[in-house]
Amino acid sequence: MITALADFLNSGIRLTTPILFAAIASMLSARAGVLNLAIESKVLAGAFTGILVAAVTGNTLLGVVAAAATGALIGAIMAGAHRLGVDLVVLAIGLNILVLQLTVFLMRSFLGGVGTYKPDVDPISPIAIPVLGEIPVISNLLSRLNWLVYLAYILVFIVAMWFRTRPGRHLLAAGEAPLAAESAGLKVSRMQIGALIAAGAIAGLGGAFLSVGDLGLFTRNMSADRGWIGITAALLALNKPALLIPAAGVFGLASAASIRLQQFDVPANVTQFIPQGAAFVALVLVGLRASSRAGVIRLWRRSSKLRLPQSSAPSTERTAP
Repeated sequence: MITALADFLNSGIRLTTPILFAAIASMLSARAGVLNLAIESKVLAGAFTGILVAAVTGNTLLGVVAAAATGALIGAIMAGAHRLGVDLVVLAIGLNILVLQLTVFLMRSFLGGVGTYKPDVDPISPIAIPVLGEIPVISNLLSRLNWLVYLAYILVFIVAMWFRTRPGRHLLAAGEAPLAAESAGLKVSRMQIGALIAAGAIAGLGGAFLSVGDLGLFTRNMSADRGWIGITAALLALNKPALLIPAAGVFGLASAASIRLQQFDVPANVTQFIPQGAAFVALVLVGLRASSRAGVIRLWRRSSKLRLPQSSAPSTERTAP
């Protein structure tokens, strides 16, 4: 019984990893004052580029670096568009659709199919911890965990500590009161550009885990809404690092439960609904919380030209161009 629980938690930890990367990216953008709805495209692009570069070079580390660079490139595109005053909500939707269809086109045109691309690439090897790995139950809990898994959880603490530094506090100030930050001499636009690029790189790492880190292959729409679930996890965590791991873990454990239930002849349409059902409940909880709802509306107004009714929340300042 204990061994089965350890195996379940291990599966939950691994399934939480790409969601956690996406949640960190969403939180970083939100704290900078930008609504970043293109996380899904960055995760998917990172997964595709990562496995492709790893297959060509034979080096999984280069694949991970390429995945992060691809996510950062999409983040730079969003940053440039934000600088020009482009509606980021519309742009994000376009990027999500573009990346999905582009990966399908490239697989059909150059990789010989549209379903699955399975090169001769071994996934990243798990890290063996000398002492803990020899204890029966703990060895089950820590099995199949590679360095990308540990990086995702460590990155939460790194970002939390960075928010306590002077540059981190400047970023938070730029996100909470951009006009006041501008009047104090802070380069709000420059900080938001950096945040979008960094968020893109982090989301790309989530895609790298899916293809290079866990399975060693790429499938059509491999991100499977993990970017959107990461955004939901960040909202559920109120964009606070301290709550990010539990919030993302809810969805990771829900995904692990859906996989486990398939062993008990539970209909596939029921098990596949569990992660999406958890995301729906989380969004309802966010919507019921007035402060969270106001925060989302504030980000929307700063990032989109699609206006919301003024009665839905108090008017807020908009970032100066």
